[in-house]
Amino acid sequence: SKTTVQDDFVGPVDDANVLVTGTKVLVATGSKSTRLRGIPFEESHRIFDSDTINLLGYLPRSVTISGLGIIGIEFANIFNALGIEDVTILVRGDVETSAKKLGMDMDVANVLMKLLTESGVKIREATTVEEFSYVPPPGADDEYIKMKLNDGSTMETDLFFAATGRYPVGKNDDAGLEAAGLEVADRGMVSIDKVTLATTSKNVYAAGDVIGAPALASTSMEQAQRAVASMFSESSDSDVCQDANHDDPLSIGVWTIPEMGYYGLTREKAEAEGYSVVEGTVGFDQCLRGRVFAPDGLLKIVADSTDGTVLGVHIIGKEAAEMVHYGMALVKARTSIFEILKTVYTAVTFHELFKEAALDANSKLDFGVEWQEIFDALQGECPLSYDDDYLREQFEMIDTDGSGELEEDEMRALFESMGKPVSKRIIANLMRLSDTDGNGTIDFGEFKAIFDKVGCVQED
Repeated sequence: SKTTVQDDFVGPVDDANVLVTGTKVLVATGSKSTRLRGIPFEESHRIFDSDTINLLGYLPRSVTISGLGIIGIEFANIFNALGIEDVTILVRGDVETSAKKLGMDMDVANVLMKLLTESGVKIREATTVEEFSYVPPPGADDEYIKMKLNDGSTMETDLFFAATGRYPVGKNDDAGLEAAGLEVADRGMVSIDKVTLATTSKNVYAAGDVIGAPALASTSMEQAQRAVASMFSESSDSDVCQDANHDDPLSIGVWTIPEMGYYGLTREKAEAEGYSVVEGTVGFDQCLRGRVFAPDGLLKIVADSTDGTVLGVHIIGKEAAEMVHYGMALVKARTSIFEILKTVYTAVTFHELFKEAALDANSKLDFGVEWQEIFDALQGECPLSYDDDYLREQFEMIDTDGSGELEEDEMRALFESMGKPVSKRIIANLMRLSDTDGNGTIDFGEFKAIFDKVGCVQED
């Protein structure tokens, strides 16, 4: 048939025989649902994947979902909210492994699983379908799909949903990408330059699911904008679109009931990167709005135990996918929990939970918020001569009775002799926080620990 050629055409093309030309090409062919062998998709109008589930035209009596990824969890909530009492999720492995693959904090994941099971959703770990022994034909509306499971038991369901992942659409004849000279991996992912989004074929760029993870709507839009900016940037241009770090961590929102949001490091990932961390955790019922309107939920801050810097924020609860953006801002700005504690949050808001979580994290630090004023008073310029010998010399000079213990007035005199005069109030707080044996005085070990915390001691 005759082919119509349209140069630099912009808009939808319905005619398969229209040849569109252009000097620059953006590949955004997306992804498709992974269809595992052994699932008879073509034989039944009751077996769905993540591409076809939106075509569902009836309310099933029961639902079985294969896969505990984000799509599987979200649809389990949807079907449950629609009033379907029999919803089951089959998990090939276990909940913990699945949650960690998604980057979830385990406390958040455990709350999610608890709320799912309390709502009636059944979760069966280490369970897969070995065989579909009977698939009802169209019209047999009263019959059920019959399955044999890997443990030898059988199961019936009105609808089977395979939420078994998605793959990039890059390696097929319809896309024609390999024929155009693009480097395409076995699973269909197109190779790109992470700065410009250019592929291995001249003047061809790619964005979205076809270039692989994270494969989110928000990131795909940003990638497409960067790719188009790169297409028309000259070598001398400095374009903000190209300044983005392709591998930057992302805030994740999961539309469960209640929703989830998380950004940054979990405790496990932070420790793997060499951090020493504390966690501040608070339930949604610890703020007035949560207590009245949405008590089910949890907010956690992961903080560096050396300076209180926020490393990660993990939330499950009402408006979690909105609140996580504030958490992302805290992590990106390297905000400390002490700055959060100084912030006045509007009353009767969920954001008050950040302050409560910061308080919980603070209670687990050796140098909590009560130390901060003391640090400010003592640090200044730390002389390099503050080694152990110097500290002991100053200590013994004030300890005139040789008791090895200093009282409040002696402590104040000691700091003055070291060129660090401090107020009576600060000395009183310092005595209270440093007196670990509770005898009302400070021995040399407790005194030295003060300077270990302040960070002024220079070891030989």
